[in-house]
Amino acid sequence: MSLEQDEMKASDPDWSKRYRETKDVPWYLASIDHKVTPETRKLLENYSNVPAGDVLQHVRDIRDKAWAIRSYPCTGLGLFLDPMIPKCPAYRIIMKRLQSGASLLDVGCFLGQDLRRLVFDGAPSDHLYGLDIVSHWDVGYDMFRDRGRFAAHFIEGDILHPNEALQKFFSSIDIISITHVFHQWNWDDQIAAAKQLSALLRSGGMVVGFQVGTIGENLIKASGLSKLDCYWHNPETFQRMWNQVGEETGTAWASEAELKTWEEIGWVPQETAYLGKDARIIQFVVHRTH
Repeated sequence: MSLEQDEMKASDPDWSKRYRETKDVPWYLASIDHKVTPETRKLLENYSNVPAGDVLQHVRDIRDKAWAIRSYPCTGLGLFLDPMIPKCPAYRIIMKRLQSGASLLDVGCFLGQDLRRLVFDGAPSDHLYGLDIVSHWDVGYDMFRDRGRFAAHFIEGDILHPNEALQKFFSSIDIISITHVFHQWNWDDQIAAAKQLSALLRSGGMVVGFQVGTIGENLIKASGLSKLDCYWHNPETFQRMWNQVGEETGTAWASEAELKTWEEIGWVPQETAYLGKDARIIQFVVHRTH
C-alpha cells in the first residue's frame, strides 16, 4: 500500500464502513431520543419547521440515513444533534466576524449541523463552507429542510490531500472550525492536516474546535477497532503541535486549549466509556498571529 493510500485510509478508515450493516457496536445507542435537547428541538422546530410531534421520528430517520453512509460514532451516539460550535469560548467573536462578512470553513462538517446553528443565530450562510471526505450533505438538507434557502457551499475532499476545489480557498478563509477530526490521526498526520489549515487561513484568522483528548498517555495504539495508531492531546501537546506547524510553515500560532469532562460539555459519560477512563474532550481556540 502506498503512503497516499495509507493516509487516505486514515481519513476514511475501514471501520467507518465495516459496521454499516450492524448496530452491535459500543458507539450505537438503541435510542437517541434523549439527545433531543430543548436547544435541538428549538432549532428543528423554528429553523427546519419540523412539527413538534414529528421531531423524534425525524431524527431517528435521519440517523438511519447517515448510518447507511458511514458508521461514525457521531451518528450512532446522536452527537449530530448537539452542535458543538456554540460551546466554543470564542463563539461571540465568531458570530460578530461572520456578521461583518468573514468566511468560515467547517472541516469534517458531516450533516452541516454547526453551520445551521450559525445561520439560526444570525450568520449569513453565503460565506460558510463545509468540507468532508464523504458527503452527508444531502442528508443534512433532509434533516434541516432548507434546500433552496441555505447558501453554504460544500466541498467533498480530504484535508490531508487538498483537491483543486479546496485549493481555490488557500489564503482566503478567516475562521476554520474542526471538530471530531484530529483525534483519528497520529501525530504526523495531524501536523500534515494542520499545515493545510494554515494554508487555507488568512493571517489573523483562527482555528476552533473540539477533539477527544486525554489526561493520560497521548499515543493510542492501534486496536481491533481502528487498526491505526492515533494521538490524543492535552493542552501542552496541542500547543507543541502548532509550534511545529509554525516552524515548518513560517507562521506563528497561539493556542488556548482546555480539557473538559464529558459532563462539562453536556454528554453522558457512560456513552463514551469505550474510549477509556482517561479520555476527555479538548476544546481549543488557536489564533494565527503571523
